[in-house]
Order: sequence, then C-alpha cells, then structure tokens
Amino acid sequence: MKKSILLLLFIFSTVVSSLFQGCTKQLDEVNLREPVADGYYNLKQGYLDLINACYTNTRSQITGGGFCLMEYGTDLWTNASDAEGNEFNSYLPELQASNAKIYSLWSTYYLGIAACNTAISRSTNNITGMTQAEIDIKVAEAYFLRAWYYSILVMNFGGVPLVTEEVTTVQTTASRATEVEVYAQVIADLLKAETLLPKTQADVGRTTKPAAQAMLARVYLWIKNYPKAEAYAKTVISDGGYTFALQPTFAQLWNQDNQVNNEIIWAIQFSRNLRINDPPNALCLYFTPRYDLQPGMQRALEYSRPYPRFMATRWYLDLMQANRWRDSRYDAVWLEAYKANYAKTMPAGMNLGDTAYIVVPYVASAALRASKPYKIIDITAYYNGENTYGALQIYPTTTKYHDKYRDAINSGTGTRDVFEIRLAEMYLIACEALYMQPGKAAEALPYINEVRKRAAKPGHIADMMATVNDLSIDFILDERALELGAERYRWIDLKRTGKLIERVKLYNPAGRSRILVKHLVRPIPSSFLDRLTNKADFIQNPDY
Repeated sequence: MKKSILLLLFIFSTVVSSLFQGCTKQLDEVNLREPVADGYYNLKQGYLDLINACYTNTRSQITGGGFCLMEYGTDLWTNASDAEGNEFNSYLPELQASNAKIYSLWSTYYLGIAACNTAISRSTNNITGMTQAEIDIKVAEAYFLRAWYYSILVMNFGGVPLVTEEVTTVQTTASRATEVEVYAQVIADLLKAETLLPKTQADVGRTTKPAAQAMLARVYLWIKNYPKAEAYAKTVISDGGYTFALQPTFAQLWNQDNQVNNEIIWAIQFSRNLRINDPPNALCLYFTPRYDLQPGMQRALEYSRPYPRFMATRWYLDLMQANRWRDSRYDAVWLEAYKANYAKTMPAGMNLGDTAYIVVPYVASAALRASKPYKIIDITAYYNGENTYGALQIYPTTTKYHDKYRDAINSGTGTRDVFEIRLAEMYLIACEALYMQPGKAAEALPYINEVRKRAAKPGHIADMMATVNDLSIDFILDERALELGAERYRWIDLKRTGKLIERVKLYNPAGRSRILVKHLVRPIPSSFLDRLTNKADFIQNPDY
C-alpha cells in the first residue's frame, strides 16, 4: 500500500470539479482526454491506478482544517494561541456557508466519491489482464470508500446530493437526498463491500471484509439500529474468526514503530517517501505548545514543531487526571517532562539533558515545587479557573501523532498512519449497542471492561472494572474520550448521542454561550450553491 496507493490526478476530475470545486477553465480539455481514460481504465494498470485514486482524498482532511470539523466545538478541545479554526470551537459567526474549511471537506470528499463512481462504472468493462475475481475485490474497495466518504458528509451536513453514477458531462443542477436515503446508500455499499472483499489484503491499508463489517457496526450505531450494530461489532471482535486483538498496552498501540499491528482494522496510509506523501499527516503539529519559549529549550524533533492549535479543555484534563492513579492512558500518550536542550538559555545549575520543566494537569503544591529543581507549570498557569484561559501557549499535549520520522525539526510532513478504525472502538460500539437495548446492560459490561482492562496500570485491573450501575451514555462517552480522544470523531459522537449542545454548554467555555440547534449540521457551502442553476430549489440548512 505504501508503494501502490499514489496520488493520481485522474482524468475525469476536471468535469466533476466544475460543480464541486469550480475549475471550469479546464472544461475544454475534457473531450480530448476522455478517450485516453476510456482506454487506460480498460487496462489492468489503469484500473488499479483508478482504484488507488479512490483512496487519495481519505488523506485530504487529516489536517488542522479537517480536524476542526471533527473535534473542535466539543467537550475535549479548545483553541490554543494560534486559534486556527476557532469559529468551530467557539461557534462564531464565521461558521457559515462561505467558510473555506467546510468547503474543503465538501469538495474533496465529493472528488473521492467521483473516483469511486468511475471505478464502479468501469468495473463492468472487459478489463484486460484482470480476472473477474480480481475486479470484484477492487470494485468492492470503491464501494467501501464511497460509503466512508458519504458517512462523513451526511453526519456533517444532513441530507446531501447523492451521486452514484460516473459524471461525464458538466452538471449544473443538484438536489438533496434525505438523510435516510444517504444512510441507505452507505449501508448498501458496505454490504456489497462485505460480500466481495477478502478477509485480508497483501497491501497494508487496503479495505477488507472486517473493515466493511466494522463500518457497518459504526453506521448502524449512528442510526440507532442497535441490534445490527451489536451483531457487526461482535463479528469483528470474535464471531468472524479474525485475528484482531487489543495491543497489550496503550503505549504499545501508539508506538510509531508498531503502527502496523493487529488492533488496527483500517488505517489511512502515509509514507516516509516524500514523493508520494502528499498531502502529509499534519496532525504531528497541531497539538504542540510553545515549549521553545521556556528557559533551556529550543525546538527539537522529539517534541515536535510548536504549532499551538488544539489544547485540551479543563474538563478533559480533569477527567484524565481523576483516573490517572489507575488508568495508564494519560501517561502513555501525553507529554509531561521536557529535557533541557539549549545551553544558551539554561538557568544556572542546569545541564543539558536535565529536566527543564514539567507541565501537569493538576494544582502543584508549594511543597512539590520546593522539592524539585525544575520549573513546574500546573493547571492554574494555563487555566484561570474553569472559564478563562492563560496565555494558551504552554499546556499538556497528546503525543498520539508525534512523528520522529519527520525530515526536519520545522517540517510539517508527518508520516504516521491514521488509525481510522481499530478494535477498541468495536468493543465500545458493542457496549453501547447492548446498553441501548432494554435488558442488556449486563451483557454490555464485559465489552467496555475489556478496553478498561487494557488501560489499567499494573495492580489496578480490579479498580478499572466498571459495574452495571456505572453504565450510562455519559459514562460511555467519557470512556470514548479516554480511549479515542483526538481520533477525529468526538463531534460526531456527541451529535449522534444527542449530547453535543449539553456537553458544550457544560464543558466548553469558549462555545457554551453561542452554540445553537442549527450547529447540529454544517451549512451547505456557498461555493457549491452559487454554481447551481437551480439554486432556488436547493434548500440551505436552517438558519444559515
């Protein structure tokens, strides 16, 4: 996969982009190039390149902009000093139809869908050099990816245009399908993928049968079909005979040298080969505070490039700290201690390699400070109580996306794969799906406890075991925060459980006074609407 899924500018994109991106100046080229596409896609290499193109836009939103839509404006994150995308965190007036980040999600995912539609359409041709069995596997990848793109679009926008055929002419009209219709298409595509995909693939990162089943578990949970969500989650966990397993520790799961492991069901691929790593995984930057402003510190590869965009809310830090005595996850993927690496600004008595400072998610006592030779930055320094912030430049940072293989200290070319679906999520889906069915809470308990058992610090497994009386949607959401925080689905999780407005008002001071019912969906981008000849017939989401 690292070698085979390349960034391919496929020929039909100029036509599709006239509607979804607006690149109309290239339309005159279409008729001249289309015969080339017809011939190339009928050859094995051409069709394989087309399938690879279906994956390209899975990368496109692994950036600060895409992350804003998926994690900002929740209970977990607030903006740090650079404040990119603050309109999503604080629900500012800039969160409107003209917003570039919203349009980027819309346009790039529709280009991904267009690639999938072309691959599905061309699969019925006589493709030279491929057997029908080989074609079936490849077209199943396209069905899976089309479903994945649409699942994100429908959760963000509600009903959207449902395009399922190859686009070969300029389209200037569009209509919205209902949410029910879009979800029905997503499920139909995933069921086709489940039927045709193999259990494993030689290329790491290609979609598989269990990946389709995991997506079905996720989508059925989203639409509250709890029996089917339960069944598909159980299939992936145990009933399907797969070899997936939780990594022994949370730290091992997030070890960059162990990113291909049997907890990962499907990952979005990146590469250390810079020629094909475009766009790169920029999440290696977005959580990093300005540690280089502290005495004895300068930028270093191990601490990532300072790029303070996303900072944990006070509530999220309090949740992790309250569980830290028994739960290993904070210690595994949050950075606390920084070692001196810049002699020029070191205080007297400090040596290179000594601890320069620590940043902690609690109030440090005077006695603790007096007992340490280094500076302690505690929660009162970066939060002035719960409602106001400090300078927003120094704060605890997650290391889930730290990347030791970046090519330079200031580089943003992250190479880490993004774990899009992993086994721990299936356990949490099984738990929630069972809990939401009357009389099944006791059956739900072992699934959430399996995740908590892996998270337990040595000697604290019993302390981590939840009871039936603990279970609630809020408890499950808290567990998802501890396990899946920063993994790009918090906004969706809060929306689908009916908790988005409630939790923002409770735990996100920046957004609590502005979040409204209209914010449960994003506005349809004006850059799309303005190009329609039937704009009056295409209804914008309410109050945008």
